[in-house]
Amino acid sequence: MKKIKGSLSKPEPTSIIAAAAISLCVLLPLRVYQVTALIDPETGFFKESNFTIPLFYILCAVVVAAVAALSFLNDKANRTRDIKNKSVPLGILSVLTALTIIFDSINQLAGFFRINAEYNPFSELSQVQYLSKSGAMMMLAQSVFGIFAAFVFCIYTFFCFGKKAKFRGFSVLSVAPVVWAICRIIVRFVRKISFVNVSDLLLELFMLVFLIMFLLSFAQVVAKVTPEITAWRLYGCGIPAAMLCFLVAVPRLFLIAIGHSDSLVADYGFAPCDLMLALFIPVFLYNTATAKKTN
Repeated sequence: MKKIKGSLSKPEPTSIIAAAAISLCVLLPLRVYQVTALIDPETGFFKESNFTIPLFYILCAVVVAAVAALSFLNDKANRTRDIKNKSVPLGILSVLTALTIIFDSINQLAGFFRINAEYNPFSELSQVQYLSKSGAMMMLAQSVFGIFAAFVFCIYTFFCFGKKAKFRGFSVLSVAPVVWAICRIIVRFVRKISFVNVSDLLLELFMLVFLIMFLLSFAQVVAKVTPEITAWRLYGCGIPAAMLCFLVAVPRLFLIAIGHSDSLVADYGFAPCDLMLALFIPVFLYNTATAKKTN
């Protein structure tokens, strides 16, 4: 009985991933319904009150809190494991994630040049001030750090395919995905639409917060900077980040698939990198959970 009780109170990391996946079976249909029927594409606010709104956010909060608590308390999730464990599927996802981040960088660079072209030289603001206030400078920073972030995922691919490489020498570079995600969240706060469309973008902001924390833990474990302390955050922040990436990306992709891309809020359309991260993170965590212990 004691053995059974212990196994229930401290589930395997793979069980935590599975529980989050099951939760998505409830949360994702709710979010797709909200995006297609309740959210006004012009303002981003919910057009009408509906029981699914508090239900969705309450369920999200409960699942995220449960995942974080179980990850913190779980002995196996707290162990540093070999993240260089060979996995061809993970290597493929790592490459695709890198490509979608490059695609995001290209889009942000195009946005920077578009805003720059709209600058009025007779304005009271200098060109630098105009680009800063409009968020264009952060878009440029997001584009630059996105290239470095993609490079980190490309390097990680070597390990996934069983290649020998000294990734530890890239400890500084491994922080690039974190800075890239920080730039993304700053862009959303700088743009005026971020404050108007709270209802539509709230989920995306939470997604980026958990994504930043996961990528920071990922960088620390890769660079072997106090990995024994940060190991649990790979699960406690990574699983919620993956869930929220699904909940942000899939409904937007669904709108495009059914021919209603005009229902997407301007400047906040479908980002392929979010969907790839939603796939990469759980596969990475599963690969890590089944890898050998390193400490």
